[in-house]
Amino acid sequence: MPRILTLEFWPTCHLGEIEGTFDAHGAAAVYHRIEEGDVLPPNAQGWDGLVMLGGPQYAEDDAGYPYLADAAALARDFHDAGKPVLGVCLGSQVLARALGARVHKQGWTELGFTEMTPTEAARNDPLLAGVEPVHIVQFHEDTFDIPPGATHLMTGANCANQAFRVGTSYGFQCHFECSIDLWKTWLINMEDHLYQTSPGYHAHWPADFARHEQGSLDFCELVSARW
Repeated sequence: MPRILTLEFWPTCHLGEIEGTFDAHGAAAVYHRIEEGDVLPPNAQGWDGLVMLGGPQYAEDDAGYPYLADAAALARDFHDAGKPVLGVCLGSQVLARALGARVHKQGWTELGFTEMTPTEAARNDPLLAGVEPVHIVQFHEDTFDIPPGATHLMTGANCANQAFRVGTSYGFQCHFECSIDLWKTWLINMEDHLYQTSPGYHAHWPADFARHEQGSLDFCELVSARW
C-alpha cells in the first residue's frame, strides 16, 4: 500500500475530500500534524508521495514558523527523488518556494468560489487533461510566482497563478479538497477575520455552494485519483 506523507500545517486544514479518493485507490495518508508537535521526517526515504495542506501561515515566515523552511527542504527532497508531491494552498506556496519561486503578499483576500481556467498546456497534462473551467473554493492572501521551468496549468480572473507542475510535483492555490462541511468549520474558526476582510461573504456563500460544490468535488476526485 502506498504511504503518503501528509503535512497538516493547521488543525482545521486536513485532506478533506482527497482522503476518500486515496482510500478508494488503496493509498494510506499518514498525517504529520506540525502545529501539534509532530517532527518532520529528515527525507523522502520510506515514503511514496508527499501532500502539503493549507493554513494561515505566510510560506516564508521562518521566524514565526521555523518548520516552514524544513517543509520546503523536505518537498525538494521528494521532488529530487522523483516522488510525487501535491501542494494545496499554503502547501503550494511552500512547494513553489522549494522550487525556487517567490512567494509574496497579494494585498487582498481571495475568498469563495472562483472560476479556474486550464491553460493550453494543461490539455496534455497527466492530471488536468480534459478538464474544463471549474469553480473551486479559494481562501488565501498570499500567492506564488510560477517556479523556474514549471508548467503553468490553471489561471483565475483575480489571481493568475493558480496551478503549476514541475515533473510529478503539483501546486494548486485553490482548496479543491473543500466540501461544505469543511467550509463551515473554517467559517466558525475564522469568523472574526472573515468579517473584517470579507464582510459580505456570509450572505451569499450558501448559494455559491449550491451552484458550484458538485463540480468542485468532481474535480477533486479526478485530480486526486490521477495524482
